Amino acid sequence: MVSVFSLMIFAGVAVLWLAMSNRRALREMEHRERIALIQAGIVPAPEADPLAFETQFEPSSTLSRKDRWRTAGTLTVGLGMALLVLLSFTGNGDIGFAVGGAFVVLGLSFLLNGTLLSPTPTAVRPMVRRTSTGTPTPPNPPSSTPF
Repeated sequence: MVSVFSLMIFAGVAVLWLAMSNRRALREMEHRERIALIQAGIVPAPEADPLAFETQFEPSSTLSRKDRWRTAGTLTVGLGMALLVLLSFTGNGDIGFAVGGAFVVLGLSFLLNGTLLSPTPTAVRPMVRRTSTGTPTPPNPPSSTPF
């Protein structure tokens, strides 16, 4: 049983290593292509989709407050259940239910808080494709009338 488990761990590490080396080779090919474009005198595009390239550099929060509270609640309930099981098997089940149950109740309160939070409106930047307007025209020169 232990040998099967260790074999599965080594296989997982091997798969991760292969995936990482494949990703490295792909990034290296992209880099060589970009260098070849620059050497040929062609300006490479920053990205296939310029809007995606620009939004990459804008600070964005992927999780809302509600999502963070729910995540904290789920993790705390899981921790409480793990403590409940772990401490119950030590011989004194009352300690397991006391400590683990306290964490479960705390996690449930986090989950309840995440569900009851009101959604906060976030300012969404409109996604608009920018059109090329060419060279801007200079402003009209000021008139040369004396004061």
